[in-house]
Amino acid sequence: MRDDQWSSGVMSGHRSAAREEALRRAFTGASRVVCGAVDVEAARLAYQEAGFGVTDALVAFLREYGETTVFWPSHVTGDESSLTISVEEAAAEFNLRFYEKRLGMSALPVGVAFSTGESVLLAENGDIVLGGEGVVQRVANGFEESVRALISGDWDMTFF
Repeated sequence: MRDDQWSSGVMSGHRSAAREEALRRAFTGASRVVCGAVDVEAARLAYQEAGFGVTDALVAFLREYGETTVFWPSHVTGDESSLTISVEEAAAEFNLRFYEKRLGMSALPVGVAFSTGESVLLAENGDIVLGGEGVVQRVANGFEESVRALISGDWDMTFF
């Protein structure tokens, strides 16, 4: 998304539909993509209030993908799986220091995935990582590549 698609940091409903369509095309195999409005300044404040650092990479990520949920059929169960990028979900993350220690680098929570509520983390190197139940697992580098890998079932799965 280009910055000129944002108005005062909040994306309009019309532009949200355009963003949904663009992401739907990018995520082949997704059953649906839902994009909500993103208020970047409110997100920045929520991260700060939760005690997380706000990096340029995080702000760019939230502008592009914030408040987005992607749904796809699970390769294992056939049930619907999902990944949600949500400031509210991210701000509730309390295991970040554990995940960073396992990764050996900084990371920021950006949402949740699957019915198990795995934490979705944006690592400082651009990797998308899942954290939960005492494990940290790499998906792929970059959000769109990670979502495509999750949908196809062909993701990295390296444990840290």
